Amino acid sequence: MKKLIIVVVSLMITISSFAGYTNDMINRMETKEKSVEESFGGSNVEMKEAAVVVFKGWDEELNKVYELLMSKLSKKEQLKLRNEERAWIKRKEKMAKETADKFCGTVNGEKLCGTAYGLEYTQSLIKLTKERAIELSKRYEKLK
Repeated sequence: MKKLIIVVVSLMITISSFAGYTNDMINRMETKEKSVEESFGGSNVEMKEAAVVVFKGWDEELNKVYELLMSKLSKKEQLKLRNEERAWIKRKEKMAKETADKFCGTVNGEKLCGTAYGLEYTQSLIKLTKERAIELSKRYEKLK
C-alpha cells in the first residue's frame, strides 16, 4: 500500500511539474475571471469594473513572470528584456487606444467617444497583457 501511495504522489508531482508555470498561471487567471464574472452585473459600468479587475490580475501575473524571468537572465539579457518591455508597453497602449477608437467620432472638429470606449479599451489591454504574460512565461519555462 505504501508503494502505491508513493507511486501516486510521484506521478502527481511529475504531472504538476510538467504542467508548468504557463498552465498554472492560465488556470489561476481563469478561476479569477470566472469569479469576477459571477460577482459583477451586466450594466456597462459593472462590466467595465469587472474588466478592470481582470486586467489588474493579468498585469500582476505579467509582473510576476517578468521578475522571475529577469532573475534568470544575465545583465545584458536583462537590459535587452527591460528595453523590449518598455517598447511593448508603448505598443500596448497605442493598440488599445486604436481598438477603442472605433467608438469615437468627430463632431464639429471635436473627438467624442461613446460609453463603450472605456470597456473596449480595457478589454484590449486585457487581451494584450494576457498574450504578453503567456509569452514571457513560456520564455521563463525554457530557462528553468
